[in-house]
Amino acid sequence: MNKILLLIEKKLNYKTNYDVVKRVINNDCVIYYLSSLVDFSYVNKLIEGKILKKDSILNGAISTYNKFDDLINAIFSGCLLLIENDEFYILETRNYPNRSISESESEKSLKGSHDGFGESILTNTALIRRRIKDINYMCELLTIGNKSKTDVIINYMDDKVNHKLLSVIKRKINSLDIDSLVLADKSLAELLFNQKYQIFPKVRYTERPDIASIHILKGYIVILVDTSSSCIIVPTTFFELNEQLQEYHLPSIISTFSRLFRFFCVLIGLFLLPLWFLLSINQYSPDETIMIVTDISKMELFIQIISIQIFLSAIRLASINTSSLFSSSMSLFASIIISGLAVETGLLKAEVVFYGALSSICCFAISNYETSRAISFWNLLLIIAVGLFNKIGFIIACIVLFISVVTIRFESVHYLYPFIPFNFKALMKRIFKFPFDSSKDKNL
Repeated sequence: MNKILLLIEKKLNYKTNYDVVKRVINNDCVIYYLSSLVDFSYVNKLIEGKILKKDSILNGAISTYNKFDDLINAIFSGCLLLIENDEFYILETRNYPNRSISESESEKSLKGSHDGFGESILTNTALIRRRIKDINYMCELLTIGNKSKTDVIINYMDDKVNHKLLSVIKRKINSLDIDSLVLADKSLAELLFNQKYQIFPKVRYTERPDIASIHILKGYIVILVDTSSSCIIVPTTFFELNEQLQEYHLPSIISTFSRLFRFFCVLIGLFLLPLWFLLSINQYSPDETIMIVTDISKMELFIQIISIQIFLSAIRLASINTSSLFSSSMSLFASIIISGLAVETGLLKAEVVFYGALSSICCFAISNYETSRAISFWNLLLIIAVGLFNKIGFIIACIVLFISVVTIRFESVHYLYPFIPFNFKALMKRIFKFPFDSSKDKNL
């Protein structure tokens, strides 16, 4: 027995790691735990019970382990190891450092719940459990990383999930051979779903437990990763990425208008600036309804458009990296003062600033951040294609864009469904927000 204790202490680097604690109780019971990850109220109750009652273990969750590595991993996860009469018991005492539950800054809603995921996977699971009280709700725990031992939970409804897709995801997770998953869900998504050089996001992220819960109830798979305040929803489509929670708190007609307007913003953010650039360099203004530039060369106009794109992207990045106390004032200062000065001094044409700003604002209107950045990047690629190869460049770039989006798929789910492959009924539901009908849809 002493050899096993010495081996455990060696694995835990006892006396070197300050948070590794060893306690001997009644000369026949030994416990090991990490003081940085346990809830001391549970530990104190355990010690009190062993001293006063001697034969009782005051803890709600107790399990036995036979594998030595599992014992060590459990301790590093925040559990307590109790050794008594040559038996090894793992007690649930985890209490991870966690901030208070607050609403997601990137997915705010005027109505409805205002709670959001945190960095504790136990808290995140509880937020979903609070909304789904059904025997078919499953949350399977897996571990990734040879060194980080990161906990990953797969959430799904057993009676609605695509079991073939579920088995594929489980197999991919279990086959991962990596040392760590410190960057949490972003790294896991790249490893599992083969993002690589694809610009558009292949999965959906959310920090809202209500959005995650409604997707679970509809048969989707939600993946929680410890230390991450967001979860992964699979599979997803381009239309789903552009949905917004606020639509479900507004009348159907207003929600439909909001949804259509957001799709319109996608088109404006993607095609407005390159199309205007194309019309300007070819000196074509249909019915004089579009303000084209005619008094500068193609190269000068190209440089100005690239410059305004860089300028607007810099403002966006600066506002993200600036404290919230100053981000709004800084963005207004940069947008109004600097752009106005550039127009007055002749560095930029007013038309370039107008169309560039309008295109950028429409990208901001897209609800999903990853999709917004993808639209902005493709907008820049289209501008470069027009600047280098004129009409043929624009046509080729649009074809490449279409092919790159059409070919995105996750198992049997196409990225542009229900547009490609075409499903009229499903497409209407994605475009228009119909009144809730309890006889057809029981998830709301």
